[in-house]
Amino acid sequence: MSHLQITQDTRGVALTSRDSDLFMPGSATLSSNAPPYLNKVAELLKERPHRKVLIDSISENAGSSELNQELQEVRSLTLMKALTDRGIDKSRLAYTPPNAYGSQTGTNSDNQYKTKIIILGESTSEMNVSTIERFFDDLYKFGNNIFN
Repeated sequence: MSHLQITQDTRGVALTSRDSDLFMPGSATLSSNAPPYLNKVAELLKERPHRKVLIDSISENAGSSELNQELQEVRSLTLMKALTDRGIDKSRLAYTPPNAYGSQTGTNSDNQYKTKIIILGESTSEMNVSTIERFFDDLYKFGNNIFN
């Protein structure tokens, strides 16, 4: 994934990606890029079975507030289902409700949807982030070779 960022969030380690890397435009249908990415996320989560996960979406400036909130929620649920399908217990998963940001919803500076999958209570120093970044970079390169 070309736009994946791994950062320390106040809540834990955040794997942030553009929704355009995960979803078909304007829908909650996963793109062809999503399954390999979600497989890798599930692998990371299986290595940390004691950690809970929060899916956190940020909406874009375009479109109505209601449509953005609905799309955020359905996309969060789609990601939760995809992770449970990959063996992650649903009791470990939660998502931030679309209106949790109040006035911040629709103010994403990149003017694009983003999704964070946050491994709660985890720290980047414990996870060896450079290894994880290489892991996802290799996944992205592999995907580019297949489709180009």
